[in-house]
Amino acid sequence: MPIRRLLLLCSMFWLLMQSGAAHAELVVVVNARSGVAAMSRNEVVNVFFGRTRQFFNGVEAQPVDMVDSHPDRARFYSALVGKDLSEVNAYWSRQVFSGRQQPPVRAASQDDVMRLVLSQPGGIGFIELSKADARVRVVYELPK
Repeated sequence: MPIRRLLLLCSMFWLLMQSGAAHAELVVVVNARSGVAAMSRNEVVNVFFGRTRQFFNGVEAQPVDMVDSHPDRARFYSALVGKDLSEVNAYWSRQVFSGRQQPPVRAASQDDVMRLVLSQPGGIGFIELSKADARVRVVYELPK
């Protein structure tokens, strides 16, 4: 009987840890060399939807998105603009078809997002808060 109880407690603890990890806080980060300290929701929306190509200080914004299959992409756009991925992808399809602009570069993982953000002074992307370090600056926290 004690072994069954121990296994049950371990299973419950594991499930709690997994549910916490699945809902880690997403933040928008920029390359620390960009000179950007904070951004409003509208500024973030404008950068990720290609409406703004530069930060306020003239540095060219280089947004990094994630691939459709990564669950953080759906969480990001849902929290940022209340849209699902089909709506976001439809927006970019219209932009590309009309010749107006190209969508942001896409990364397969949060580590790839960090690598791409760090590779250019105007790099901007979204990651879990726990992944942010001194090389990037958190400029916007997404609502939960």
